[in-house]
Amino acid sequence: MLKEKNNSLKVKIIKNTLSGYIPTNYKFIKWANAAFNTDRDSIVIIKVAGMSEIKKLNKLFFKKDKACNVLSFPYNSYISSGEFILGDIVICSNIVNKESKIYKIHKENRWAHMVIHSMLHLQGYSHDNNKCQKTMESKEKELMNYLGFTNPYYAS
Repeated sequence: MLKEKNNSLKVKIIKNTLSGYIPTNYKFIKWANAAFNTDRDSIVIIKVAGMSEIKKLNKLFFKKDKACNVLSFPYNSYISSGEFILGDIVICSNIVNKESKIYKIHKENRWAHMVIHSMLHLQGYSHDNNKCQKTMESKEKELMNYLGFTNPYYAS
């Protein structure tokens, strides 16, 4: 069961002119808020990117010379204005939409999972070892179920 939240999350969304399905701002905000469980008012930025942009970021920050579905950049600090920045999420629309076809799941299901997965990373969850992976996946399944989506780790 999800606990009631007393803190607010401000979601800033950046979308470039990209082709293919991209969720509405309302959906991004809904999914991010479902996964938000931090003890202070926070801001998160979600950027929808193309293949070349996410590939450059992945190479620059993670030393991986390839595009990927999503990158999370935790900040978890106050800025000079006094606002708390949880972090940034960069999602590649091309890859997420392609994965929904490969895994035979609805695009919204895949997009929601990417937002939830990234929000959990921003809040300290990881999948660096089996124990952490099981904890994170369990939380992802709980949140996806709460939002009315199927298990993100079951592809038909």
